[in-house]
Amino acid sequence: MRNVPPDISCFPKKHGDEALRRRKYLDDLTKRGKYKLPGDEDMIKKLRDIAKKIGDACAPSVSTIRRWAAKYIGQNVVKLIPQHAKKGRAAAIQGELEVILEGVINKTYLQDTIPAVSVVVSEFEDQIKERNKSRLPSDQLKIPSGMTVRRYIAKLDPYLVDKERLGKHAADKKHRVAAGVLRVHEILERWEIDHTLLDVQLVDETSGLCIGRPYLTIVLDRFSRMVMGYLLHLSAPNTETVLRVIERSIRPKAELLKRFPKVRNEWWARGLPARIVPDNAAEFHAGDLIMGFNELGIEIMYPASRAPQRKGAVERFFSTQNLGLIHNLPGTTFSNIQQRGDYDSEKNACFTLPQLEAVVVKWIVDGYHQTPHRGLDNRTPAQVWGTSEANHVISLPVDLDSLECILAKRASVKVHHYGIEVAKVGYHSTELAELRMRLADGEKVNVRYRDEAGHVWVHDRFRNLFFKVPAKDERMAGKSREVWKAAEKALREKYNEQPSFEATHRCYQEIMEDADEARRSQTLRKRRAAAIAKIDKEGRVTESTPPPKVLAEVEWTGDSIPNIPPAAFKVSVRRPAGSSKP
Repeated sequence: MRNVPPDISCFPKKHGDEALRRRKYLDDLTKRGKYKLPGDEDMIKKLRDIAKKIGDACAPSVSTIRRWAAKYIGQNVVKLIPQHAKKGRAAAIQGELEVILEGVINKTYLQDTIPAVSVVVSEFEDQIKERNKSRLPSDQLKIPSGMTVRRYIAKLDPYLVDKERLGKHAADKKHRVAAGVLRVHEILERWEIDHTLLDVQLVDETSGLCIGRPYLTIVLDRFSRMVMGYLLHLSAPNTETVLRVIERSIRPKAELLKRFPKVRNEWWARGLPARIVPDNAAEFHAGDLIMGFNELGIEIMYPASRAPQRKGAVERFFSTQNLGLIHNLPGTTFSNIQQRGDYDSEKNACFTLPQLEAVVVKWIVDGYHQTPHRGLDNRTPAQVWGTSEANHVISLPVDLDSLECILAKRASVKVHHYGIEVAKVGYHSTELAELRMRLADGEKVNVRYRDEAGHVWVHDRFRNLFFKVPAKDERMAGKSREVWKAAEKALREKYNEQPSFEATHRCYQEIMEDADEARRSQTLRKRRAAAIAKIDKEGRVTESTPPPKVLAEVEWTGDSIPNIPPAAFKVSVRRPAGSSKP
């Protein structure tokens, strides 16, 4: 922003009046526009007349008028302001004394140990005395008073001082300036996403034992404050968490609300956003996530490191939720030990994950969305969304099922006569076999997949579409890649060799059976891990089923290809607004 020089009102009134008095003389002498002054004799006569006209007791001298005229460039009256501020005694600390003091300040005061000013005063005096030992009596340096040193330090740039003493982040936070309010003009213009660990203890629905605190991931529309999507989960946030919650945020919520019959209001939030603002956690920097956002035409904006105020709306949502809901539930841990007092969170815990989800959804849809917000001019998020939706085109993918493929992990693999392998799981279909016949030798295909191992999506470049390819073994349907990978790792460590599919499958089932037993464990860590293993991709608790009997070892090269009608969708790209790419 361009700086603007001060006007006459920025100075003391008596100085401004003096400037106006001087201008009256100059304007009359130069006849308002003719900048040439008269000769000395004519000027003396005119100065007397002007002084009499304006009631000035003493007219200025000719030399004074010429000095004023030299300053009155461009007829700027500010130039005629008396320079009294520049008058006064010379600074007590200057020259060699200032060099000494600056050295002491840098060495002693600007340290993260945060020393007192008195330490600087003492060290400054000692250094002056030391220098005076080698100087003539007539050339001694005068020691300034302690107050003079304190005034000098007080005039230092406070930000630079705090940066050295407290650290850059603390200084930025202490001296940050709210330059303005973030302006968002319509719904779906800006989403904010974040995770929080809820202040409530959960119990396992089978054993009734405490399994710890869940995470909540929220996506919030900044303009309307409408919650676009959520995900309640026990495992720590990761890329899969973000992919799932973004997919849920884009989709209409009618199907989701069928799981919660006690919710009375509609949840209209849906659509593709223009941009998403996450934090700087690792899961938001995953390449698969960024590529998925680019394909959907979503811009991702990372805030400055350690700057939660850049996502103020979602941060305030978590605070509102804690005060309005979580801290009123049995089993709450509160925000700190002072609030908790003698309350036993684990003993009072009674909510299971599905029960907590039902409460959270009802609070969001029937409570938060229907409550007036001061930042919305006392309107509710539901009202703002409804009004804006009437004047806004909500964009959705042509095929909502394609979201599973777009918001997915990505890989490039070769197609063999027995199909493809993704994360050491085999996949094949008739359509994949037909695609292989058209590919060049050694050519790879693009594959997309999620944590559920039952199928993957394969790109057919000839038709420019993705088609669904099921796992060769139908027992992989519904299985978690994360747990499957853990089973393989356990077998490798035990036998020091690559395990077969059947061995891995048996180990997987054993892990799930161990999870059932661990849910009744007296160790919170074991109960929590078991509960995580029982949660499916939609956050629901799964029921364990006994493994089917297998009569023979599965040979991949001899498997018949299942004749399953493929699901497919066209590839579409929506670039971010303002993108210059073709």
